[in-house]
Amino acid sequence: MGVIPLAGRPSPASAAKSQTSAVPKITPEAGQWFMARGGLLDGPVIDAGATVKVKIAGKAGIPASGVASVAMNIAASGRTGTGQLIAYPSGVVMPDTTTIRYRQYFYSQNLVFVGVGSDGNVTLTNDSSSAVRIYVDAHGYSLSAPGAQVGATFVPVKPERIGQVDVPANGTAEAALLGKAGVPSAGVSGVLFTLSGSSDVDGKLTVFSAEESMPNDTNLDYGQNLLVQNQVIGRVDESGKIKMANTGSKPIKASLDVAGYFAKPEAAVKGSTVQPITPTRLVNDVTVPANGTYTIAPLGQGGVPASGVSGVYLNVTNYHRTGNGVLRVHPSGTTASETHAVTFQQTWTYSGALPAKLGADGKIAISNASSSPVRIWVDQFAYFKTPATGCTGAAPAADPAPRVKVAAAVPEPHNPTTVFQASAVAGGSTGVLQLAYTDGIGRLMHGSADPSALGSIQWTPIHGQEGYYGQPALGEQADGRLNVLAHNLDGDVWSRTQVTKDPAAWGDWVDVNGPMGSTVTVARHDDTLVAFAADAAGTLRALPQYAANDPYQNWIDLGVTGLSADTAPLAVPVANGLRLFFLDASGTWRTALYARGTVSDCATLSGPGHSGNASVVTYPGSRLRIFVRNPDGHIVTKAQDASGNFQATWNQVGDLVAAGSPSAVLSPGSGKTEIVVRGTDDRIHSTGETVQGSGQWRAWVDAQPDYDTSVPATDPTAFTYSATNGPTWSYLFRTVNQQTRLYWPEEETARLASKSPEFGSRALPKPPAAR
Repeated sequence: MGVIPLAGRPSPASAAKSQTSAVPKITPEAGQWFMARGGLLDGPVIDAGATVKVKIAGKAGIPASGVASVAMNIAASGRTGTGQLIAYPSGVVMPDTTTIRYRQYFYSQNLVFVGVGSDGNVTLTNDSSSAVRIYVDAHGYSLSAPGAQVGATFVPVKPERIGQVDVPANGTAEAALLGKAGVPSAGVSGVLFTLSGSSDVDGKLTVFSAEESMPNDTNLDYGQNLLVQNQVIGRVDESGKIKMANTGSKPIKASLDVAGYFAKPEAAVKGSTVQPITPTRLVNDVTVPANGTYTIAPLGQGGVPASGVSGVYLNVTNYHRTGNGVLRVHPSGTTASETHAVTFQQTWTYSGALPAKLGADGKIAISNASSSPVRIWVDQFAYFKTPATGCTGAAPAADPAPRVKVAAAVPEPHNPTTVFQASAVAGGSTGVLQLAYTDGIGRLMHGSADPSALGSIQWTPIHGQEGYYGQPALGEQADGRLNVLAHNLDGDVWSRTQVTKDPAAWGDWVDVNGPMGSTVTVARHDDTLVAFAADAAGTLRALPQYAANDPYQNWIDLGVTGLSADTAPLAVPVANGLRLFFLDASGTWRTALYARGTVSDCATLSGPGHSGNASVVTYPGSRLRIFVRNPDGHIVTKAQDASGNFQATWNQVGDLVAAGSPSAVLSPGSGKTEIVVRGTDDRIHSTGETVQGSGQWRAWVDAQPDYDTSVPATDPTAFTYSATNGPTWSYLFRTVNQQTRLYWPEEETARLASKSPEFGSRALPKPPAAR
């Protein structure tokens, strides 16, 4: 057979390029974070039992009004003994909490998030019998109302070690923070990490952006062979690096343990806002046994809501009579990593603050990594409020019965094939067509073909030692590497990405965890990919990349419930995000807009009783037209108007009764919408618009040539692509024996408005035999 005049749509890479920065930044909101650094108190002595007001508003680059909270780094040294300082918002009664424990002749340091009083001050009380000298520096702030500028949002992560840095004596060293330990490789303005180290000489460590001059303050005082730590907001430069200066006479090895990061307004996923509370004690003198764990439940306590919280800012104080050790703070239900949250040494009382991510049960674990018990006190100073998301205006349908796949699940042999055209390799004019499907024994087959010579398609089983079911999803990383997502037979979604595009070579499969009920779909969101599925309980979830080319992290709850697990959500790129279409458990089609990790602009599109999958075409201006099969089996459609509203009623497309779901494309040749669907007669039928954008349709016709007796076992997949002789479209299906049949329209652009295309057809090469 000669060259097939194949189809063309913009390749994912070029489509992504046109969508880059299309999704608007988040808007100003109370609790967003702003970086600021400067002195607040410069070495005054506070007498025993005395109280001072620390002016926050109008100092160190902080606004003169409307300040909700401040990140205060406090350095304190007792004049005649040990003691503690208590920081709290001006105007409230002093709480029974601890902010920093100090000792004589040595500066202890602790960075805490503290609420700011209505007068712009923070109160600081020396709750001890010794006078104390203190230094206080600001490291950032949040506002009580939306500001003129949009700020960063905060994402707590499970504490992990970024690495260790050797800082020379009286010198500096650089550390790269991005792309490690759960921190994205881009879209980050600052990283919160615990800085720890030990030395037999006295010295100071100062952390600052690699593109800035060294500031006058200090992040960590060390010496006396003490293992000391402090929380640090590491403001990163454009390359994701920080500098660390050491004023000691010996080099020091510093450990960096990440606990969270600040996401820029244009980051792929919006984080939480910082919400201060009056400091509240959660744990009062509890003993954690050697190598034991104590779990705390901050939700609903001391001003922290019972839900909608991603983490809390804690201060952990400990006392240990004998021996040394480390406390590790981590989300409940996870295993503690080799990190330092708070250190302890015999006969000394220590304090250490950090953001703590909640576990799935809303709790936090504190593990005692030592061979002897330790007493702890825990106070919380702020919480991190998750962004509002979900279709709150529409009543969800009843929860569907869970549809959980188990290891013994039987693969589903006749799911549709996924097709898209990749971006061209260097020096190429057209991209390779990529195809994927799962068969009846759990193999996942990947095919790639020159769009001008599909007869040369090469099928490769890429399932490895695993088994998969359902229609897989294909996406392309920002750097052009192919990514596939598919349901493992254990119910989890697994991901596999090419390590190189040219030559094409696959990396390992990665289990992204969390069983999903529906199959998975993936779409481009600016320069990142985001996958969608409904879990077994019918909750809509997203699996985003947090930066271009990064691994997927965790499934996030989009706040939409009551969905069907039998139909995969559909995601369509639009100017302001991704327009999602999903079927609820009652068979009602619904829609929402996804942008930066949240959904909004929700609407109900149909009545109940629908089933199957939707197909959507995009007109210029991000106007969409959706096609579904209604409860009577007819194909119906509705379109958005110029203001983005969908038509109130569905329009029926002809009289055909369909047996499967429609597949529609916007023909590159004619500019008209074309539809194919499997009929009850086991043939593929087609129709299309009589005039561009009219919503008026030709009569349905048999889309298989008369000589073609092939029987489709799957729904057809229509797709557009570009070949050497220009753009066009085609469709394909598989037979009961997994034979792929391809069909393309003949002389499409020359036909009359009422004339349907005639299709050519051929069988594509068979996949390799099962072994």
